[in-house]
Amino acid sequence: MNQEYKIYKITYFLMAVNVITYLYTSLKYGLSMSAMQGIQVGGFNPLYVYYYHEYYRLITANFIHFGLMHIFCNVYSLYNLGMLMEKILKEKKYIIVIVVSMISTTLFSYLLFLLFNIGTNSVMGGISGVIFGLIGSLLALSVLYGDVYSYLFKQIVSSVVLMLFISVAVPSISLVGHLGGMIGGFAATFVLEKIDSKKERIIN
Repeated sequence: MNQEYKIYKITYFLMAVNVITYLYTSLKYGLSMSAMQGIQVGGFNPLYVYYYHEYYRLITANFIHFGLMHIFCNVYSLYNLGMLMEKILKEKKYIIVIVVSMISTTLFSYLLFLLFNIGTNSVMGGISGVIFGLIGSLLALSVLYGDVYSYLFKQIVSSVVLMLFISVAVPSISLVGHLGGMIGGFAATFVLEKIDSKKERIIN
């Protein structure tokens, strides 16, 4: 376990932050939070960003969860996919992909508000956007290199389609947030890999 923690320390850290945050909100509000309670602990709502310039919500929203099933599903998914992607990307790239996915998850929803005034009454929370960001990251590797990355992506594609369907079918789940995270993870990985290949060409 100790050796596993050293190899996957970023994933374990993210899991720990999410669980500790959920324990805190559970003690404060109970196992499930209301939308307003979510706002009080850093949930994302575009009005609070636009009028009060609370840009920290673009990040903090990723760490709050609204119920036991919400936190369980997300942490379990992060455990499985996070470890795989941390091993593939290595620490530096993995951190960058995580952060970009966090921001893009909420930023896409914010842009939707700015352009079409959509989402004024919504409160976003959860690490699922980052999970979709890791899916996007694996897709980018599949597009760039094929081979084993394509095989790995094909193994999860049915789950991805199901998750996207659920995002459409269940109104309380943010499809825009999930797609935003996926696009962010894909773009970050694609750019990082292109930069690395360019460096290799310069060195050679």
